[in-house]
Amino acid sequence: MILFVTGQYAGAQYLYPLIKRWKNSSENNPEYKIVATGASIKYWKYHQIGFDSIDGKINKSVEHYLNIVKPKLILLSASSTEELEYIFILQAKKIGIKTANFIDIWTNYKSRYIYRGKEVYPDMILSINDKCTEEMVNAGIPAKLIKEIGQPYLEEVSQSIPPLGSKILLPLQPIKKAKGCSLGYNEDSFLELSLEAINIVGKSEQLYITVHPDIDLDMFKYKSVKVDLGRGIEDIKNSHTVLGMFSMQMIIGYLWGRRVASIQPGLKVSDPSALSRWGLVPLIEDKVQLSDFLKSPVNNVERKEMIDMLIGSLDRLDEFCQKESIA
Repeated sequence: MILFVTGQYAGAQYLYPLIKRWKNSSENNPEYKIVATGASIKYWKYHQIGFDSIDGKINKSVEHYLNIVKPKLILLSASSTEELEYIFILQAKKIGIKTANFIDIWTNYKSRYIYRGKEVYPDMILSINDKCTEEMVNAGIPAKLIKEIGQPYLEEVSQSIPPLGSKILLPLQPIKKAKGCSLGYNEDSFLELSLEAINIVGKSEQLYITVHPDIDLDMFKYKSVKVDLGRGIEDIKNSHTVLGMFSMQMIIGYLWGRRVASIQPGLKVSDPSALSRWGLVPLIEDKVQLSDFLKSPVNNVERKEMIDMLIGSLDRLDEFCQKESIA
C-alpha cells in the first residue's frame, strides 16, 4: 500500500500521470490511497479522483489514519505551507513507515523542509534532475536523501505542444500568503507593474489575468481590471506570452515556446524563478524593461534540451513506487 499526500495544486499534477497509468493498466500495480488538503483538493475533484481528508485534531487524526491504512510508503508533495504534509512525515517516523517527497518545480528548496522553525526531512527526496539536485545541496539539503526521478507532469505536457494563442497571460500567485513581504514584492506590485507596461504598449485587449486556487478572487473585486479563476493548462494554450513571477505556468509556457518573462519588482532575495535564474528568460523589475520586452517579436521556439531532460520521468517514478511499496 502506498499513501499519496498532496497539499498544493502542482503536487497533485505531478502524481496524476502515475495515477492515470495505474488506473488504465491491467498490470498488478500497488494499492494506493490519496490524502488531499489545500489547493490539491480542487485538482483531484476536477479529475474525478477519489481522496480522503483528515479531520479533527490533526496529530491524533493522522496517527489514527496510519494505524488503519498501514502503508509501506508515504509519498508526499513538498508545499512548505501545508501543515498536514509535515505531520504525516513526523507521525510516520514514530512508527517506522518510509516517507519520500518530491520537488515539482525548481524553487524554494530549503523552505519546504522547515516546520515551526525546525528542519523536517522525509527518508528520501525525489529531485527533478541534476540541476535540481545541485541547487538543493547548495541550499543545505542533505545529499544522501536525494534521488533523481524527474517531473512526470511536465514530461506529459511536453509531448504535445499547441500552437500559439492570442493572449498575454498574467498568472497571479499567493505571494502575500506564502511569503509576506520577504521577497520585496507580491502579487499586487507584480500586477501594478505589468498593467503599466501593457498600457504603454497598447496591448490591454490581449490581457488575461488569472489567480491561483489559494487566492481569494474577491480580493480583486474592486480593481479596474477583470481577474478570473485560473483554468490550468488551458490558459497557457490560449496565450502567446506568459508574464509571471516564478509559477508553473511560466515553466509550461517556456516548454511550449511562449514568450516568457519573470516580473519581480524590488526583488531582494535570490531569484526564486529557475527560468530567469538560469538565464533562459529575462528577469524584469521595471515597466520600461517590460514594455521593451513586450515590443519584441513572439517566436515559437522549441525548447528541446529541457524537454529531452524530462523524458522517462513517469517510468522512473513508477519504478520507484513499485520497488518501495514492497521493500
